[in-house]
Amino acid sequence: TLLLVYGFILLNLIPIPPFCIVLFSEITDTFVPTCPSMPLGERVDCFPDSGASQEICQERGCCWSPRDESNVPWCFFPTNYGYTVESQETPNSYAIKAKLTRMESPPLFGQHIKELAIDAEMQTKNRLRFKIYDPNNKRFEVPHEHILSLNPTPSSPINNTLQITQKPFGLTPKGMGFDTRMAPIVFEDQYIQLSAKLPSHNIYGLGEHVHRQYRHDTNWRTWPIFTRDAFPNGVNTPAPAVTYRTIGGVLDFYIFFGDTPEQVVHEFLELIGKPVIPAYWSLGFQLSRWNYGNLSIVKETVERNRAVDLPYDIQYTDIDYMEDKKDFTYDKVKFAELPQFAEYLHEKGQKYILILDPAIATSKRVGDAPYESYDRGTAKNAWVTESDGVTPLIGEVWPGEAVFPDYTSQACIDWWVDEYERFYREVKHDALWIVSQF
Repeated sequence: TLLLVYGFILLNLIPIPPFCIVLFSEITDTFVPTCPSMPLGERVDCFPDSGASQEICQERGCCWSPRDESNVPWCFFPTNYGYTVESQETPNSYAIKAKLTRMESPPLFGQHIKELAIDAEMQTKNRLRFKIYDPNNKRFEVPHEHILSLNPTPSSPINNTLQITQKPFGLTPKGMGFDTRMAPIVFEDQYIQLSAKLPSHNIYGLGEHVHRQYRHDTNWRTWPIFTRDAFPNGVNTPAPAVTYRTIGGVLDFYIFFGDTPEQVVHEFLELIGKPVIPAYWSLGFQLSRWNYGNLSIVKETVERNRAVDLPYDIQYTDIDYMEDKKDFTYDKVKFAELPQFAEYLHEKGQKYILILDPAIATSKRVGDAPYESYDRGTAKNAWVTESDGVTPLIGEVWPGEAVFPDYTSQACIDWWVDEYERFYREVKHDALWIVSQF
């Protein structure tokens, strides 16, 4: 059993019999793709955008072979595409570092990265990490401050676990069936792709999305990885295989080894830390809706449910409690008694949660009064900026024209904490629901 992060759980590693079909090569002006016979399920789409044709497929240096089967890519990657290992070193028996150079071939979307680096290490006996990145230009990476420990305590040489193929470059953790040699790595300025052949169709996880069964469908299905409302960026194919797609960042994977699913999950939690036990009351029944209108209607709702002994522990108010949907404010007319609302609920053992949408309006408050939360944030340079690093990025959300807190900035964190403490002193509540900045 293995767990891939950002990834999936594989169970019952059962191979399937291969099948194949004869393809043909097409010659372009500067590049001749190698298109050997391969099973249809192992084709990796070389034209994930719309409007594929033989001409533009071959302009990308890809193989073209139309099929009658539904969803099978007509335009797919050749075997002489991707990167080759330029140099490789082992600083110790638990780590490998390598430099990669892109093989001569047309770019997929342009602005390909010519040189890449890979760092791989056995961090523990059951945890392998590999990272593929541009060594010449730093890209944004998610900070790891909340991961308990990245300090390696390896007890198994990396050569016992990881095999690197030189040309084209590929990674194969030994005995795990995660084989990236089935298709080339694509690493361009705004498009990154990694494919891996898997040992069975028993694929689970891949983030938050809607699906009809626990085990994923591998019949050319695409899935968003991190949020169900995102564009599809994970593809399951019948090989079986998975393809990851993203428009930026780096490729940073952790692979966890274990004999059982429970052991794999244990290894995962050893890295990221164990879940926080939530407050007992937060597990109870909860009631929330948009546009109650005013606090009197909220109280009527509470009383109506109390009258029939409906057991519910938590009452919410959505952002209509705010003054013109501005964070850290409340409507002094329609929700005039909001500061006392939590006490009203506490009398019957209930809790109060309010909602915030962290997009901060740039407009003034009622009566042309200053919107002090915005003014203080601007003074602290708390907003996400344009590429110049100075000009605040302007968008339009619930309150109208808005700026967005940059939570990667300590100045923003300090501003946020201060604003929240100020508001809590004004409106008592038991918890906060922070809605995404869509």
